[in-house]
Amino acid sequence: MIEPKVELSEFLAVLDKAETGPMVDIGEWDQVYIYETIQELVERYEIKLDTQDPGVPSDDALADRVFAAAMELATKSGVYCTDTQRRMIWTGKELQKVLDRVPEQVHIGVEAEARTIKKRLPDQDAYVTIGGGPWGIVVPEDIFLPLTIAYAKEKDTDFICTAALKSTYGHSIRAGSPWDTLACWQEMRMTFDALEQVGRPGLAVAAPNTSASAIGTVSTVTHGCIRPTDWNNNSFMSELKVSYDDLIRTCHFIQTGSFVHNFYNPIFGGYAGGAEGVAVAHVAGFILMKACLFGDAFNAGPSHAHMSCNTFPPLIPAQAVAHQALSRNTNITCANFTRPNAGPGEKDLLYEIAAYQLATVTSGVEVAKGVQTATGRNEAHCTPLEVRFMTDVAHAAEKLTRKAADPLVKKLIDLYKDGQPEMKFGQRFNEIYDLETLEPTSAWMETYHSVYQELQAMGIPLT
Repeated sequence: MIEPKVELSEFLAVLDKAETGPMVDIGEWDQVYIYETIQELVERYEIKLDTQDPGVPSDDALADRVFAAAMELATKSGVYCTDTQRRMIWTGKELQKVLDRVPEQVHIGVEAEARTIKKRLPDQDAYVTIGGGPWGIVVPEDIFLPLTIAYAKEKDTDFICTAALKSTYGHSIRAGSPWDTLACWQEMRMTFDALEQVGRPGLAVAAPNTSASAIGTVSTVTHGCIRPTDWNNNSFMSELKVSYDDLIRTCHFIQTGSFVHNFYNPIFGGYAGGAEGVAVAHVAGFILMKACLFGDAFNAGPSHAHMSCNTFPPLIPAQAVAHQALSRNTNITCANFTRPNAGPGEKDLLYEIAAYQLATVTSGVEVAKGVQTATGRNEAHCTPLEVRFMTDVAHAAEKLTRKAADPLVKKLIDLYKDGQPEMKFGQRFNEIYDLETLEPTSAWMETYHSVYQELQAMGIPLT
């Protein structure tokens, strides 16, 4: 029998916190424990980002203050369990103990596709692991397999993430129903079929993404489906909230010895506040997810309250400084999460990707993930070409420092910022890729090469 990856006593302590912590009304949680606490910490720790001319911060003292503020938020507020309406509280000593035992590397994939993800630091010329895929974008059943094959063909990706099915065998999918479980199995069967067809059966898979409930997810983490070396997803809700569904997933992942990825998306313009508050919430979220959900890798994808993207200009320095804070003060495996506003076929999509990768890779992330194109909310608006572009820019960014990336990011932001309110969602996969050859149209390739050359002319070391 597989040995659980976490001591039973540790998980029981987490469940006890959800059952016995102080009861709090959700309105009080949002207003007092999140908004007011974050605002006070931002002011007291003198956290200030340039949101008028946003770029890549390189002040290590600022990054360390963000980390200190986040640790205080984590201990002052903790996590809100939505099912019990209780605060789950950790002491600073408990959280530091959790952080002290985080390893400097983690492992995914098997055989020829096995990968070791190693710790990076800001400004360090070291390999960034690439997680490529449409990351839960809803697609019709009839294009799921060819789309997944096209993504799996991108040879420079180190693991793959799937789209989400719009339906299962022609039926609507309802969370928590048998259709939910059936859809997740259908997603996984087609995904593993795609990997076999391209000769990459050992590639780690971040899935299933069709399910909106724990039952759909955990049903596939079993013999003949999701493997311990695949990339299982679990998360907090905004802001710093957890549900029984999340804890059910955690329990199953622990018992099966599974690799676990945790994510959390602070809302810019919500209770986390502006860029500075988002940075603090981002870091606190990683610390608390490690303590509560026991993840092996983590990402935050902060969202603009209205546009839903995380490439909104003030969010660029917020995410950069948060990753710097985590990289400098912990061994947590950090991933960025590329969620641009523009969609396939649009130049702005590529500018957004480039700015985001340059800012976060130079800030020390270990993993570049994406692309959840066109904010992820538009059916089938995704193609592998933007993953190829993301991969090349991320590896180019390995060669740069934060100070070198800063003026480049500012130039790129200037190229796309005025177009973001237009919501240029672009074209669907089946409109911009040939479904027979699974290659991009000539028009999409011309746009790609045009922007590639622009970036090279700016001085970005693309090869």
